[in-house]
Amino acid sequence: MNRTGINSAGIPNGRPFHVHDEQAAKRERILAAALKLFAHEPYQAVTMDRVAEAARVAKGTLYLYFPSKDALYLGVLSDGLDTAYRTYQSSADPRLPVVERLRRSIAVMVEFYDQRRDFLQFFATEEPRLAEARNRIIEGSRERGFNFFASLIEEGIRTGVFTRIDPRLATFTIQGAIRSLLLYYGTSRPVSDLSRELGNLMLRSLGADPSQHFKPEHPQ
Repeated sequence: MNRTGINSAGIPNGRPFHVHDEQAAKRERILAAALKLFAHEPYQAVTMDRVAEAARVAKGTLYLYFPSKDALYLGVLSDGLDTAYRTYQSSADPRLPVVERLRRSIAVMVEFYDQRRDFLQFFATEEPRLAEARNRIIEGSRERGFNFFASLIEEGIRTGVFTRIDPRLATFTIQGAIRSLLLYYGTSRPVSDLSRELGNLMLRSLGADPSQHFKPEHPQ
């Protein structure tokens, strides 16, 4: 199969739409359906039959992508964490000052997880039988995220933008603040305001003046 793909605005994207794209889309439907079920029900209550029905695929097709419920559960976890990493990594335009890159990365991370509350709920639950495999995936993702933020902080220290501080401590503080904000703050304020305020708070704690480095995305 080879036809032109259409984007969300209904405009041809200019490249052929192949079977590979359909397979990727089907896999995304499976992961999304499984995430919603795993996030809101006990692991034991989720069946492959229900996932297949929710994803609108045949049960046999589901098993082609994920050979077991354990593999599907771990696939949901791995996919969510990989997507998060790619999202905030791509936000750090190297042409921007390090202060702005850190600010944007914090904002993108907050808003990414806010738009994926099901994944946050899923992440907060645990199937004890899969704890070892789950922890390996989480530790690998945590290390990538840690290295990403720590490298920005180290660059800021090296260039004199940030005060001399333990980058490891600062990175744990940023990651912990983001997690606490999403899990416990509530919905009384717009997330865009909270992410901006948190970013500025973190920058001030690093000795930077956020107002001196802010670059509007759409200058007049």
